[in-house]
Amino acid sequence: MPIQESYTLVNSQEGLDILLNELDLYDIAAVDTEADSMYHYSVRLCLIQITLGDHHWIVDPLSGIDVKPIFSTRAMQTIIFHGADYDLRMLWNTYRISPKHVFDTMLAAKLLGEERLGLAHLVEKYFDVKLIKDNQKADWTIRPLPLDMCEYAIHDTLYLHELCALLGDQLISQGKFTWLIETCDELIEHSKVPHEVVLEPWRISGSSKFSPEELNLLKYLWEWREKEAATLDRPPYKVLGVELLFSVIHSLSCSYPKLDMDSLPKLPRNFNGARLDSFKETLEKALQVPPSEWPLPLQRPKPPLNGPDGDLLDALRIWRDEKAEELKFDPSLLANRTQLIALATPGKDSWEPRYDAAHLMRWQRNIWNAILNEHLK
Repeated sequence: MPIQESYTLVNSQEGLDILLNELDLYDIAAVDTEADSMYHYSVRLCLIQITLGDHHWIVDPLSGIDVKPIFSTRAMQTIIFHGADYDLRMLWNTYRISPKHVFDTMLAAKLLGEERLGLAHLVEKYFDVKLIKDNQKADWTIRPLPLDMCEYAIHDTLYLHELCALLGDQLISQGKFTWLIETCDELIEHSKVPHEVVLEPWRISGSSKFSPEELNLLKYLWEWREKEAATLDRPPYKVLGVELLFSVIHSLSCSYPKLDMDSLPKLPRNFNGARLDSFKETLEKALQVPPSEWPLPLQRPKPPLNGPDGDLLDALRIWRDEKAEELKFDPSLLANRTQLIALATPGKDSWEPRYDAAHLMRWQRNIWNAILNEHLK
């Protein structure tokens, strides 16, 4: 069982002022966040958990207080996260802030070759404590916050300071500490890059082989689902799951152009009254669209003029795997599949432009220089 620890809930200006003073007394903080993507239409930051030494704080951004000053304090310039990518993106998208430095215990464990990277697994291995994960999929917008959810939340930062120290010592002894720092710096910058705008977001995964008729139905149903989800403040998949959505489209295409509601797969129980009427109206509109206005399947992109050298790609993969086994970590840390293809693509007189194309970090380039010097003499 996890150790029972006291914590301070910050949901007032008075509590926030006390926390701000505490944060300026420390050089580093352990932080985690909770969001509500499983229960609401728009993702919101619901909790910020902070551990400073032996003090544990749970900050409530939904309480109406301005939590942004937290991130200007001394301690919040260097943050310990476990699996920092999502937290960094959430903080940047919500407040446009990023820490100056990050120690990601998940990345540290990966560089050390740990087989199981989850926080619960690492805490059990290093501290012989089993974390309770009952509230992993809880609705973090519930107010007042239940006691068990608060206790669950604080355990996500409770062990991070000690875990950081233990993993950091191992990284230093293995000569990998600077690799982690550079990787975390890259992660901070990557979190600020906006997601690519999708021009036709209704072309969801699994629809690439749909006919124009099916794509037309998908477009109308996707738009109906988005509108309904926004009205209900629920995730779209909880209004109409993808599997059921595709089944409805298949049934409609089989009876096209007739709308036979009885032939549709069984709809959710809450499809009644106004919702069922609007759903049926959407289907009728979609079925009335003339074929000339149906969207076309996307054309597959043409292969690049200079594809990768197959023999070199195979060799690079073998050399990478051998080096990763020597360094005792996952081969993808040296180069993932996309990066290997960039390295194996001809047209460059030296390896540096290929490194640039593969977006390799300095520590990765140094290792690849050693690999290539050994095999391409």
